[in-house]
Amino acid sequence: MALIGIDDTAAVLEELRCRKDKDPDHFHQYEVDAAGHLKMLFWTVADPRFNSHDHTDDVVVIDTVFRTNRYGAAFVPIIGMNHHRRPVLLGSGVLTDQSPDSYVWLLRAFMRSTYQVRPKSVITDGGDAVVHAVETVLPQSNHRICSCHLERGIREHLDGYSAKVGFRSLMFEDNCSPVEFEERWHSFVARHRTTSNQEWLCKMYVKRELWTAAFVGDKFFLGMVTDQSTECFCLSSGLRTSFSEDMTLLALLRRADFRCKYMRTQEAELDNEADKSRVALTTEHECLEKDFARSFTPANFAIVLEEIEALDDFEIIDTLSSSSDGSGDKVYTLDLHGELYNVLQSDGGDDQDDVFKCSCRKMERDGLPCRHILHVLQHEKASSIPKCCKLGWLLRRGDTRHERLGEMEALGRKVFDLASQDAEEFEEIKGFLQDWLQQRNYSARDIADMILSHTVFGGC
Repeated sequence: MALIGIDDTAAVLEELRCRKDKDPDHFHQYEVDAAGHLKMLFWTVADPRFNSHDHTDDVVVIDTVFRTNRYGAAFVPIIGMNHHRRPVLLGSGVLTDQSPDSYVWLLRAFMRSTYQVRPKSVITDGGDAVVHAVETVLPQSNHRICSCHLERGIREHLDGYSAKVGFRSLMFEDNCSPVEFEERWHSFVARHRTTSNQEWLCKMYVKRELWTAAFVGDKFFLGMVTDQSTECFCLSSGLRTSFSEDMTLLALLRRADFRCKYMRTQEAELDNEADKSRVALTTEHECLEKDFARSFTPANFAIVLEEIEALDDFEIIDTLSSSSDGSGDKVYTLDLHGELYNVLQSDGGDDQDDVFKCSCRKMERDGLPCRHILHVLQHEKASSIPKCCKLGWLLRRGDTRHERLGEMEALGRKVFDLASQDAEEFEEIKGFLQDWLQQRNYSARDIADMILSHTVFGGC
């Protein structure tokens, strides 16, 4: 167990108390031993410009391998991903020992800082202590081992191209069922087990539900299962190069807070850039591409664009409807060289968008629509993208006006289509809109007159 000096402990706790006095939203929690040495610490950085838990903690990454201080205590950052697919430091922990109880304490402190808002999914390095803590504190959250840590294990314990490729196929091939995994695993072990890697393979089998595609492939991880670059970027977050092993605890705390504020500044800059950016349309599907480009941040739109570019690869070979007149729920069967996908279109009811789900489950895994759903939308000549295809916190932050405009356009098309079929209703809707515009124009002129009067006559 690491032993943190009493003077350094006192300096850190005094700093945190001062922050709490200045800002009631600041959160920290700690434990010291009988002699006054710090045992466990967790804190967050309060910033009124940002809501750190505005769904950036839907998926959290917990890295437990840092030893970035003179005491050898574990520095444990808890990291989320924002709507630009960039890391956000949600909280920081320091543990003088890495026992299961310490990680349970840390996760419970994190949950208190989020007002008990449970993350949908958790990614860890797979250490026994942190796995136990997640099972204890967050039993309903999806949990898997980080691909970056698995890759280190592959390089260390598996020799030869065939062994490495075989293990990675078990990690990423999501068409493998749990039963099929058992067969493939025993075959893999029979070919590649050695005296030196036997223990590691046994550990990987025990934890199979935390890393194999057969168990985690269809769960919500914002696409980080297949996009290792994003996952590893969230893990590093500039933290690995920002700290040194001779730092005091107070220096570590201040450096972590600096990185946190830097990440938030980057987020604000990317928000500003996204609001100003106008994407050049590159596909023939102008309606879909324009709506997504206007709604999503550039990082998320780039992913959706790949799906838009591939939507023509498929052919609808069958459509089943829940009612004889073709209304209600529908199931579309799409074919690509004999590979079939089913897209369910559920009727949203009055004044509600339809809900789309696909058998590929990309929406459930990544929070972004798949090419199969987009093909059906294009086939149905959809005039707008349904809300179910736009996970709210992946959208542009400052683009609420365009989002409202899109909703009004969709609602207006329905109203105008119905009103145009009846002369009386047409005149009623037309009159209402003319009256509204006239009243709005008068209001704007009244405000302008008041401002002008105040400016010229000094408010007299």
